[in-house]
Amino acid sequence: MDSPLASPTKARQAAIQAKDWAYVNSWLSRQYAPKPVPKFERNEDTLRTLLALAAANEAADEEAALLHRAREKAIEGFKAREKTEEKQKVELLDEVEHYLDDNGARDLEDLAETVAVLGGLGTRVTDVGQLIIEVTREEFEMQEQMRRVKAMHEYLKKELAALHEQFEELKSNPAFETPANLPALTAEWTRSTKLLGAKVSEYQDRTAALQRNRGKGATLEDVILEEGQVSSMLESVKSLETKIRMFHDLPKDMGGARAKYRELEAELNHLTQKRDSMFENLVEG
Repeated sequence: MDSPLASPTKARQAAIQAKDWAYVNSWLSRQYAPKPVPKFERNEDTLRTLLALAAANEAADEEAALLHRAREKAIEGFKAREKTEEKQKVELLDEVEHYLDDNGARDLEDLAETVAVLGGLGTRVTDVGQLIIEVTREEFEMQEQMRRVKAMHEYLKKELAALHEQFEELKSNPAFETPANLPALTAEWTRSTKLLGAKVSEYQDRTAALQRNRGKGATLEDVILEEGQVSSMLESVKSLETKIRMFHDLPKDMGGARAKYRELEAELNHLTQKRDSMFENLVEG
C-alpha cells in the first residue's frame, strides 16, 4: 500500500479528512457534554453524514440566535415606544386637564368614577358601553329575583294568616273540646276490660275442660253454645280495648289532648274524602 506521503494529492486529502474529523469530534463533544461521545464506526460515509448534520445544526443555531436577538431588539423598541407613548399620553392629559373648565373637570371626574365603579380597564366608548350593558342586565336580573322573592313572601304571609284563622277556629269550636268525664270513662272502660278479660279466661278454661271431657257426657250443642258465648265476650273485649287505645295515646294535659284530637279528626276527614273520591271514580267508570 502506498504511503500518503508518496502522493501530494493523497496527503492533501488525508489532511482535509483529519481536519473534518477534528471538526466533527469537537461538535459531537459539545452535543454530548458533559458525557463522553459514544463509540461508532468511522468511515467516509459516517464522516459525510456527520459533517452535513453538524453544518445543519450550526445553521439552525445561528438562525435561532439571530431570531432571539431580533426579538430582544423588537421588545426593547416596543418598551421604548410604549414608554414614549405613555409619556405623551400623560402630557396630553395634563394639558387637556389644564384647559378644562369646571364643567369639563367635573365630567372628567364623573367618567373616571364611572369606569372605576364598572370595573373597566379603559375609557374607550365601546368598553364603557359594554360595561353599562352588562350592569343593566345584572340589574334587571336582580330586579326579577326581587320580584319573585316578594311574590313568595306575600304568598307565605297569606298562608300564615289562613293558618292562624284555622287555629283560632279550632280553639273556639266546641266539637274539638275534650269531654269533661273522659278520665272517669277511661277508668270505667279499664275496669270493664279487666273483668271481661277474667271472664274470657274462665270461659276458655271451661271450653278446654269441655274439650277434654266431651266423651264424658258433654254434648256438641253445649260446646257450640259455650263457644258462641266466648266469641261474644271476645268481641266485647276487643271493642273495649279499641276504645281504650283511642284515648290511651292522648297527652295528659288538656291542650295536648285537644291538639291530638284535631290531628286525628283531620286525618279522618282526609280518609273520608279519599273514600268518597274513590267511590265517585268507581261510579263514573
